[in-house]
Amino acid sequence: MKRTIMNIKMNTINRVMMYCCFIVVAFLSSAQEIDVERMARDLKIAEDILGTLSEQDSRIFYNDNIESNYVPDYGVIFTIPMKPFVFKSTGSGRVAYSTSGSGVTIIDSRVKRDAKERRDKEGDANVIVDIDPDDEEEIKVDESEIMEEMEAETREQIEIFLADYADLIGQLKPSDRIVVQTKSRNEVYIFNSRGSNKSSAGMSAQVLKSDITSYKQGKLTRDEFMGKIEFSEEGEEVAKDIELFATIFSRLYEPDLSSTYYLSSRRIAYNKLKNMGVTFSLKFYSSTSDGGIHTIRTTGESGLTQEERDEKINAMYPDFEKSFKENLLDYGRTIKSLDANEMLIFKVRLTECRGCEMPDEIKVTVKMKTLQDYDKGALSKNKALEQISISRS
Repeated sequence: MKRTIMNIKMNTINRVMMYCCFIVVAFLSSAQEIDVERMARDLKIAEDILGTLSEQDSRIFYNDNIESNYVPDYGVIFTIPMKPFVFKSTGSGRVAYSTSGSGVTIIDSRVKRDAKERRDKEGDANVIVDIDPDDEEEIKVDESEIMEEMEAETREQIEIFLADYADLIGQLKPSDRIVVQTKSRNEVYIFNSRGSNKSSAGMSAQVLKSDITSYKQGKLTRDEFMGKIEFSEEGEEVAKDIELFATIFSRLYEPDLSSTYYLSSRRIAYNKLKNMGVTFSLKFYSSTSDGGIHTIRTTGESGLTQEERDEKINAMYPDFEKSFKENLLDYGRTIKSLDANEMLIFKVRLTECRGCEMPDEIKVTVKMKTLQDYDKGALSKNKALEQISISRS
């Protein structure tokens, strides 16, 4: 009898404990839900702040075209596009100019910043000659110093943003990262009179949300916080398997192989980011037009009006999304150089379709662990497909 009563009590206790566990799990799950509108608002404000900081050096950045991207289980990535920039040195003086037409000030190593500058006008570019042409024998061009100066200015702007403003982005977990990167593979060159040139592809910086919180709470000094920011040069050599995957994927979406939309170029732009993975940028098309008459290249249908073309293109979207996920699953597992916790992210701009239900853009995300488990047979195809995330806008 006593044993029966004890069993009843134990069962009751176990049920209560299980009930409490369910409540905790439910609470944690709800706490991790992201308010999409609030996140979009926070990122927009952060973009504007970065743009304002970048205005201090408009010779380098397009401060009105900053992009942001929230990646679940990783954090936030900001991308600042860089202008094409050229510095040219000659035997009779140094001339600096930007191909975007904005003025650029470069100070010669002999002439300090308080030197008087003479401005001339040459075509669409503002030209600054900052030394006396008669002093040819004293001219010394230090391209590395100029590049270091530009990079130092960029670092300073990023540090100010991360230290003073990045905490305005709410809803991030302590383990999330805030990343600021200048757009990779930019045309930034230095030419000198010896016929050689140097290029810079930009940089990236990242810091943990927990470090920002510690700094704001006074647990880290400003210098200590700055030491937590990880800077890295962009444009390092990418593993061959990623380049091969990009080549395979672009081939799959040429008009002769795709049954839906197609890519106009065989080269897919991508960017590898430390601890995150690889982001691919793609723009899809669907048809050509001649005098208002449309031809869908992947199906060969021709003689279509705008309305007929849009109806057919809109109807293709579900098949496009399904095949995109399947292709990603089949060929993404060929990538071996990324860790299981890294991701493949595809930022996809879709073909134009007026008044259609299909989205204008989608973002496709998959963790390498999903691809690795599928490759080993530890995950079925259907389960793996379910773990590929698609957000539409």
